[in-house]
Amino acid sequence: MNYRAVILHGSRVMYALNWIIIAPALLYIKTSLNISVIDLGVIVTSFFAGLSIFQLFGGYLSSIIGDKKATLISILLMGLFSIFSGLSTNFMELLFSRFLAGIVSAIFFSSSLSLMVTVVRENKYAFHVNLYNGIFSVGAGAGIILFTIIDKFNGYKSAFILLGIAIIIFFFIMLFSYKEIKNVKIEKNHIFKDFKKVLSSKLILYISLAGISARVSETVVGQFIVYYMESLKYNSITSSFILTLYLLVGIIGGIIGGYHYLRTKHKIGTFIILNLLVSFLLILMGFTLNIFIISFVMIIMGITIVYLFSITYTVVRNLSKRDSVSFSLSYAHTIQLSFAAIIPIIFTFVYELYNYKISWIVMGMLSLIFLLFIIPYLKGSDIPSSI
Repeated sequence: MNYRAVILHGSRVMYALNWIIIAPALLYIKTSLNISVIDLGVIVTSFFAGLSIFQLFGGYLSSIIGDKKATLISILLMGLFSIFSGLSTNFMELLFSRFLAGIVSAIFFSSSLSLMVTVVRENKYAFHVNLYNGIFSVGAGAGIILFTIIDKFNGYKSAFILLGIAIIIFFFIMLFSYKEIKNVKIEKNHIFKDFKKVLSSKLILYISLAGISARVSETVVGQFIVYYMESLKYNSITSSFILTLYLLVGIIGGIIGGYHYLRTKHKIGTFIILNLLVSFLLILMGFTLNIFIISFVMIIMGITIVYLFSITYTVVRNLSKRDSVSFSLSYAHTIQLSFAAIIPIIFTFVYELYNYKISWIVMGMLSLIFLLFIIPYLKGSDIPSSI
């Protein structure tokens, strides 16, 4: 593996740490800033608001100024806003800094995946996208452990500041390493024509919606599994371990998925089977209380969703012109995040009406329903042979 690819994967770890850092700090933030639980929810939501609202803007900016430049700028700002979060002395300052961190994370996502096209060979792109997504899971899983320790012994503010410094150091490593890498952007006279083509692409829409099971799993498990496990009378350590396990095994899905996708002739068949598997596992969660079965389900699901995300991104990349990859990926991500935003509401609403069993079943059935969007995709006449 070339060193520039390794560095780009390392930036994904920084991105993951920035994403997860606030989770272990919530109790300390509440006490330090003397705010309510609702205020904590607003702070957490502010990051995801910036992330989702500015997805398309991130793809647009990357396409205009170039994927390399957008990646570098977003990494630098990510570090600065992490430091600002650590220096925040009140609710509004922390809220604003986390919102800005979400915005630059949105810019980083699409621009870095576009930059990957230049950094690695074409026939290795699918493998590196799988690895890239797996590394996010490892970074997030390790971050929960790392920041829990730092928050407890040095305070949550030092965790934000140390991460910010580490990200800025990484920025300079990338700046030096990518000095000779081409900065790919859309030609000005093609901007609106290329964007219109992406936004009107039914195939990108279909594949993004058909792969929604991975996003359902990530949202429900990431937000509710600890709370759900505690409702089953498991202690907080065991519950947190389940979430960490789910995240860490993602790297396995990244590595295995990368090798398999390059070699299999049944790429769309693989995509369909993986979606069916995630749907089944979500439904199964409603029928088991055993810690070992739950752990097994989390392991398989954690591996599978990383592979699913990677297939979605790879197919979208194959459906796009080289200079519009950033915008295409942002568009696909926006479609999935928009749906993910209402998943917590559906999950908790069904629980209030019935119980957790029905909530898990509804999550699985929703995933199956959205898989039907693969049907018009399969009938498309302009599907690239490389898919």
